[in-house]
Amino acid sequence: MSRAAKHLSLAMLLVAGFAASSRAQEPGTREIFIGSRVRIFAPNLRSDRYVGRIDSLDTSALVLDTAGARIRLGIDMGPVLVDQFRKVSIPLASINRIEVSGGRTTRGSTIRGMLIGGLAGGFLLGLGNLPEINPGFGDFAKGFPAGAIAGSIIGGTLGFALGGESWLPAMIRR
Repeated sequence: MSRAAKHLSLAMLLVAGFAASSRAQEPGTREIFIGSRVRIFAPNLRSDRYVGRIDSLDTSALVLDTAGARIRLGIDMGPVLVDQFRKVSIPLASINRIEVSGGRTTRGSTIRGMLIGGLAGGFLLGLGNLPEINPGFGDFAKGFPAGAIAGSIIGGTLGFALGGESWLPAMIRR
């Protein structure tokens, strides 16, 4: 194994280690209540899923506030300005599946960022360091590992910062 490959694997392990989730999730179905952040699948109403906080819940319908606080990289994305599109009423009979938020997660997005960043950085530095006269694959291969290491570190860091949200199965008690 070459020195560059060892550095790449060490960098990937370090970033993946930081991204590991520290909390354990117990299996099972969660119960939802007013204020829960949920993701609702209602294919009879819309092919996309609804995501938001439960505003009210009765025996026939659920009112979802879809304009919660959305923050990406420390920047507030702003509220939905038209109030009629902010809240949506969903009949309980049309709900196919419902999931409740399990909190922020970073593992998948960090690994995805490392892979994409590593490939992009490797290709950029590999192609950028080709000589003008008689370039060959060997010249490309010399620049690829260093670019892959730098790209995977940058991509993993961005993936960790962006993160994601884990979703757990839920049910509505009727």
